[in-house]
Amino acid sequence: MTPRPLHHTLPFTAIVGQQQMKLALVLNAINPPRIGGVLIRGGEKGTAKSTAVRALADVLPEIPVMQGCPPFSCDPGDPDSYCPICSGMADNGDRITQTTRPVRVVTLPLGATEDRVVGTLDLKRAIKEGGIAALDPGILATAHRAFSISTK
Repeated sequence: MTPRPLHHTLPFTAIVGQQQMKLALVLNAINPPRIGGVLIRGGEKGTAKSTAVRALADVLPEIPVMQGCPPFSCDPGDPDSYCPICSGMADNGDRITQTTRPVRVVTLPLGATEDRVVGTLDLKRAIKEGGIAALDPGILATAHRAFSISTK
């Protein structure tokens, strides 16, 4: 089990009010594929939106991920959702190794460019390795199976 970083986060249960937001976050934590995510927007600054997300992430158990899949954190128990890297490993008969990691909280920076968010082709690698199509994953890949916060 990976130890959580030492930081001070308000406990999720200490957040007063915001019942609908907290319920939506808890339901998404219970069944992410069925809920599909939660968009928290609006409200006054200081209404605990980011605090609630960080606090809930701190109490969630670690999630299983494919070892060697840093950008997408593929779920070893769901082969249908494997990224191209993990699908290739499975198709080649490579040994699938599972590990665990804490649920990430990913922040979308204000003014992030489209290629920073979506990803882009890694031209250096493509040229260096003889024309292969190499993806440089963006923030969306990092946010897969994580909590995401926009800074706006």
